[in-house]
This record gives sequence, C-alpha cells and structure tokens, in this order.
Amino acid sequence: MVRVKICGLMNERDISVCADAGVHTMGFVVDYPEPVPWNLTQNEAYQLISKVPPYVCTCVVTGGSPDKVIETALNTRPSLVQLHYRETPDDINRIVMRLKTEGIKVIKALRIKYDGACDFGTGDPTEAARILSAAGVSGILVDSFTEDMPGGTGMAVDLASFLSVRDSSSVPVILAGGLNPGNIGGIIRTVRPFAVDVLSGVEKRSGLKDESKVREFMNEVARHS
Repeated sequence: MVRVKICGLMNERDISVCADAGVHTMGFVVDYPEPVPWNLTQNEAYQLISKVPPYVCTCVVTGGSPDKVIETALNTRPSLVQLHYRETPDDINRIVMRLKTEGIKVIKALRIKYDGACDFGTGDPTEAARILSAAGVSGILVDSFTEDMPGGTGMAVDLASFLSVRDSSSVPVILAGGLNPGNIGGIIRTVRPFAVDVLSGVEKRSGLKDESKVREFMNEVARHS
C-alpha cells in the first residue's frame, strides 16, 4: 500500500482523527523560518508528538541552519525530520550524521516551481535527486513551490517532473503538492509513488483537518494502491 503522511497537524483532535483513519505518518511544522499558517513552537510540537500513538511515525517539518534544525529535532523527538528550506548538501549531510546518532531519519523536500525548475543546486530536478541521494537522506519529497508559499500551496507538481526525480533517485521518493481525495486515486495509478503527503487538501481551514476528507483520502489510497 502507498504510505500516507498528513502534515500541518496542530491539535489533539486532528491527531485522533488521523490515527483512527489509519494515517501512517503525522507531520508537524515546527520553527519554520518563514511565516506559514501551521507553524508550532518546539514545546507545542513536543506536547502533540507525545500524544501520537506508538505505532504511527511522526515527522517534524522545519528548515534553516544545521544547528537550528538539530536543536529542533532534539527538543521534539520525532521519528523523522523533513528539511523544507534552502539547506545545502553540506548542511544536509551534517544534519543526517548528527541525527543518525539519535535514531532520527532525515528526508529532504525538493521543491519544484511551475516551470519545472527546482530550488536546489542548479535547478535541475534530475541532478538534484542524484545529489540528495548521495547526501545520506532516507527519502526525497517532491513538492510544489511558489515564492509566496514554501509549502502547502495546493498546487500540483508536474507528474513528469516527479517521475524524473523518482527514476534518478536511489532512495524512496514521496509525492506532495495539490493532492486531495478527488485526484489521489488517478495519481497513484499513474506514477505509483512510494508515499504521498497531503496538507491543505484535507483541511476545513488552515490548521484544522476535515475528518470526512481525511477518511475519504485514506479510502482512495487503499482502493488504488
């Protein structure tokens, strides 16, 4: 089955909704270096992560300097850290090596613009996938990106770009960007991602999940996996 991460969780009610629906990974945006609606403090995230059932993975989505990312990870103790900013290969390698000693894995978001360029390295997603695979990350997350919104844009990633990243990567590749209950089945059938990541596509409003959309999304993933 295609794995599912639901991101931008901000309250215990939504944690319970996601757990009951069978979500595999719960994502929390923490100390993100730009204004986004889902940002939590380290203490808020730690308290919420402690409420997640033990059989569910947790992921802190953050970014910035290696020292700041490492501090955030050590103070929140997730299963995974998702780097979602402008980290360099050296930054990524340093973070990966330090968090490995704590049993925390690292995935890196590869943010792709409407024109097919990414905001990493030379801008070529294929080359970026090879660089990231060599940097020690446990996975690559392909997401949409605009100058106004670093994530949670609701905009779909070009599936050809996703496939080029997947085919160039030696680590699992996750698809995000513009996913919702109405389109996820067709997308899974078309590109067969390792996992999918949804945020705004299952919300009532920023920071509050829609229980019916969460359940419908999970049902569609199960039907088409």
